[in-house]
Amino acid sequence: LRLTKHQSPDPVRYYYGKKRLGVAVRDDYGRMLHANLGAPARFGGDQLGGEGLTVVPTKSVALFTGLLTVGPDGVATAPIDVPDFNGELRLMAVAWSRDKLGADASPMTVRDPVPAELALPRFLAPGDSATATLLIDNVEGAPGDYVATLAGEGPVSIAASETFTLAAGEQRTAVFPIEVAGVGVGAVALRVEGPEGFEVSRSYPIQSRTPYFPVTEARTAALEPGESFVLTSAVAEPYTPGSAEVGVSFSRIRGVEPGPLLDSLYRYPYGCTEQLTSSAAPLLAVNALGAEIGRGPERAIRPRVQKAVNTLLNRQSPDGAFGLWRVGDRYANPWLGPYVTDFLYRAREEGYAVPEEALDRAYASLADIARLDRWYLASYQTQIEEGAGNNDTREYLRRRSAAYALYVLARAGRADLSDLRYFHDALLEGTPSPLARAHIGAALEAMGDRARANSAFRQAQAAIGWSNRGDYYQTPLRDAAGVLALAVEAGQGDKTEALTDLFLSFMKDPERMHTQEKAQVLFAAQALLKAAGPMALSVDGESLENLPPAPSFTLVDAFLERDIAYRNDGEGQIFRTLTVTGAPTSAPAPADQGFTLTKRIATRDGRPADLSAVRQNDRFVVVLSGTAEDNRLHPAIIADLLPAGFEIETVLRPADGGGEGNSGPYQWAGALSFPRIAEARDDRFVAAVDVRGRSRFTIAYVVRAVTPGSFVMPGAVVEDMYRPGVFARTAVGRVNIAPAQ
Repeated sequence: LRLTKHQSPDPVRYYYGKKRLGVAVRDDYGRMLHANLGAPARFGGDQLGGEGLTVVPTKSVALFTGLLTVGPDGVATAPIDVPDFNGELRLMAVAWSRDKLGADASPMTVRDPVPAELALPRFLAPGDSATATLLIDNVEGAPGDYVATLAGEGPVSIAASETFTLAAGEQRTAVFPIEVAGVGVGAVALRVEGPEGFEVSRSYPIQSRTPYFPVTEARTAALEPGESFVLTSAVAEPYTPGSAEVGVSFSRIRGVEPGPLLDSLYRYPYGCTEQLTSSAAPLLAVNALGAEIGRGPERAIRPRVQKAVNTLLNRQSPDGAFGLWRVGDRYANPWLGPYVTDFLYRAREEGYAVPEEALDRAYASLADIARLDRWYLASYQTQIEEGAGNNDTREYLRRRSAAYALYVLARAGRADLSDLRYFHDALLEGTPSPLARAHIGAALEAMGDRARANSAFRQAQAAIGWSNRGDYYQTPLRDAAGVLALAVEAGQGDKTEALTDLFLSFMKDPERMHTQEKAQVLFAAQALLKAAGPMALSVDGESLENLPPAPSFTLVDAFLERDIAYRNDGEGQIFRTLTVTGAPTSAPAPADQGFTLTKRIATRDGRPADLSAVRQNDRFVVVLSGTAEDNRLHPAIIADLLPAGFEIETVLRPADGGGEGNSGPYQWAGALSFPRIAEARDDRFVAAVDVRGRSRFTIAYVVRAVTPGSFVMPGAVVEDMYRPGVFARTAVGRVNIAPAQ
């Protein structure tokens, strides 16, 4: 409540103090803590910059009784099951009767007679040496000896016991060393025993997470009839124990392996509207694309897709448009409107909860996008970044957005056939996008105009290979895959073979594809694999039945302890892909591949920080800056993992820095960039920023040293969200934090 500055309910003011219409916003958990308040904002999600922590040692308490009935004596009894907690709660109550209204609030202390609490870092990393600080306070216990015993669980190593002789009202502190080996969720168990039978036990969950961002390696090879592939535990040796995830997938089409693509989309860490849609839409066809054997319920598909649906709906404005990061942010371009609506429509067909009202609003927005006689979209970004080598135009954006909108409306039975015919007859030849032409063709087919549909698909096929250097969603591979999938959907069988050859000629390795490419490739793969027929496969000599066209196997640790043999029992050649994702055991080297990036840690007055001699409670400014090495627009993600001894206090705003017109307290850091979104999390800082051409970007945040010890200082990473090979990474270091003097 103090973090959020929450006020106790005041129904009298609410009902009787309102003088005019009030407007309020209700958003998801990720924005409950206001970013501009003094306390750090803790989001804990994984929409941006990687998966957050599973647990933290700190504990919060929020309890709600629901409605209570006041008895004849004017008393209501509120049963409160308070968890293991020492501290102060605020008891708040609202009461009303037929003609009366009131409320009150009062602090309520909850504690043991002798509170004993551990102060721990929020997380740890392999190789860290931290400290646990124990506070024991004999508030109203008997005087005497109190024995505190600590024990580590999982990757956390701590074993200590100390006796405290406490008089009444006396308190003591003690420090205990903690070592960490490996990654995973562990705990520190505390047990305190004292005179007169006093005994208390509690457990503090704590996670050890790798200080390095995960990497993915994929290798594909052919399997002839009767040939086997043996998977051994050696594939996981280069990765931190407990972090490796291994997948094996099979396909009849070389270079088209749905398993690794589906898995990479499932794990995709960023969460703008395009990425959420691209990562969730192919999961609607997961049963057709591949079986996932060995995967636990934590990887269940339906909750993952429904979560994406809910998040997208939370970004929908009253006019039906969708924001890129949040409702009404005007960062999304109008092409994303039909892209999201297309996904929501298909998700509803698969039984997901998509309100009809939300779809109706989305269709109303698409009708506006599809109108080519005007161009006014208040909720979308319609400007095109101009620059050397950019062949995109505002008119191209208008046409590809309208074409997609007409296709989605046609699928829903809401398109006007005359608008489609006009687009085909008057505009299609001047629309260079192959995918836009295919959208018009598929829409015409859905509306029954087969002649124009054939014409549109012929023109789409002829345009494949065109490259739009101003549209970061577009690549020739994305277009070729999307046109193929739409052609199969529209029954264009005479064009399928030629489109397949074009599609395969543009294929890339999975780790080099961005989300748009992965999604469209999976849509195309679904169409191709339906015609390929089932596969015959055995595992360790046991034949598998009812396999989908492209089976995929995800292996957990128990499977990796032994060799596993996969054999091709069919008559033709198949292709297997081995994918391994995990955190490397050694620090990755600095890299500059399309970006430059520097990470500077300074004192608050701009002097270089000495990380070998940090004191607890010292504060520093982390400044991340760099440039792109070409003239393109790069929607970039900056992610910086924290050392376990640091916590983020605040993210600096452009007004806090220097540059033109600014004279903020941190002007020595230079001009600070305007991020599209910036988040301070328990274990990392993440931000999304547009890097235009060779211009410089600078982002900064303030940290405090909170836990004594020696910790790995991870390197920061910047990468283009739509060009995975364009990134930069800074060096890994170390920070030593001494106790406060």
